[in-house]
Amino acid sequence: MRPLRTAVLALLTAAAGLLPTLAAVRMNTSADEAAAYAAALRTPVFAPADPFDPDDLDDPAGGNEALASAVPLLRAERAPDALWRAAQEHHIGTEMAAFSSDWPEPHCLAIWIDGTEVFSSDVEVVIPASVQKLITAAAALAVVDPAEQLVTQVLTDAEIVDGVLDGTVWVVGGGDPLIMTQSYADSHRRQPQLRTPMEDLADELVGLGIRSLHGKLIADESRYDATRFPETWPQRYVTQLHSGPLSALSLNDGITGFTTALTAAEHPARWFVSTLADLLTVRGVSVDVEIDVSTAPSGMIEIARLTSPPLIEIIQQMLRESDNTTAELMLREIGLRSAGEGSTAAGAAAAARIVSEMLPQLSPPVVMDGSGLDRQNQLSCSLLAALLDSFGTDSAVAAGLPIAARSGTLSHRFADHPVAGRLHAKTGLLTGVNSLAGFVHTDSGTVMFAQILNGVPVDSRLGLELQESLVGQLLRYPVGDVAALRGLMRGPA
Repeated sequence: MRPLRTAVLALLTAAAGLLPTLAAVRMNTSADEAAAYAAALRTPVFAPADPFDPDDLDDPAGGNEALASAVPLLRAERAPDALWRAAQEHHIGTEMAAFSSDWPEPHCLAIWIDGTEVFSSDVEVVIPASVQKLITAAAALAVVDPAEQLVTQVLTDAEIVDGVLDGTVWVVGGGDPLIMTQSYADSHRRQPQLRTPMEDLADELVGLGIRSLHGKLIADESRYDATRFPETWPQRYVTQLHSGPLSALSLNDGITGFTTALTAAEHPARWFVSTLADLLTVRGVSVDVEIDVSTAPSGMIEIARLTSPPLIEIIQQMLRESDNTTAELMLREIGLRSAGEGSTAAGAAAAARIVSEMLPQLSPPVVMDGSGLDRQNQLSCSLLAALLDSFGTDSAVAAGLPIAARSGTLSHRFADHPVAGRLHAKTGLLTGVNSLAGFVHTDSGTVMFAQILNGVPVDSRLGLELQESLVGQLLRYPVGDVAALRGLMRGPA
């Protein structure tokens, strides 16, 4: 009896070992066949209740009792999980290929579930529009401490004597993109606006006991170069003020007028110190100074400072509000930290290199600016979705994404859509370009995605409508639930 018992046990062990191989062969055919194969495995393979009792194997009368109390070795609830997941991937691939077949060209789409890319239609890199800011965010977080704050300093070589400061005062820009007056912050449609209050700097100087300021008030914007806009931008971007003029010492995005129409400062740093002088005057300080722009010499004494919110909050604001000025200044900070040069070109080269090193298996991005306004920016949906997946849905980057019908650039969209409150995504819009990248919380988990459409008809809602239909489709996909995966592929009962 013992040889027979040994042979049966060996057969069972071999069958269990062959399952992965059989699964792989089956999954090379079709989703339907894979599903059928997984279903067939619902019939358990049984072992005798006591494999060392020969009566359980040889007694014809007692065999049924042994089977009735047998322990199933191969249960469909365990073994076929990988098959069902592979079948789901095949199903989504087939469905999405058909779903996106008539989208404007070129376009791309990538979908990730449970940390795995389950679909990608990348055939070439495309123009990303403002989802490019995710590249900027990733590169920034690679070179800065998220808790770090940017500091604007007030330096002097003179002393305050009996309330009089008579000498030269330098205001040194630290690259803070969010220094605003209260009135400028209040002019924004979405409230509240994250800002570094300009009034706080004036208040701190008054708090030093300064009642009279004489001499020179000099702006130092030397942290970054003084190129006001990326050199690759067309003139219409400058005229339309898609971004304010760039400076390491910037106030109100470099905007001097905003009550009726936007007006840009010709010299943003000079505008900063001029406004500071006005704020001091309003606070009762007698101000009689010559205003200039130059680099502060070493050895000066700091008498006041203005500190930004933590850099992670600035990055989140950039994503949530799709703030072009913040993105461009952040790119210059990336260049400064990575290459010692606070320029758009240095920042763009560093951002492309950093992201390429993070995801070396994917096509590297082409980075020309930080905001995504430049139409020479190029990237793939697979890169974008993989980048989002690398951060995860609980990350600080994810926390900065607009939420459908709730916040940021999605606050006015998807109000009557099932994804309201469930969709967290960065938006992008240029002439002929619509993009959306983020994640959808389904009933069972999270689906990560990136969609970029080029060639969208001008003055058309097509791009927005395709975004709406896509996220509705993604909301159907189950995550991490094998029973739900089976239901998805069987369809409604």
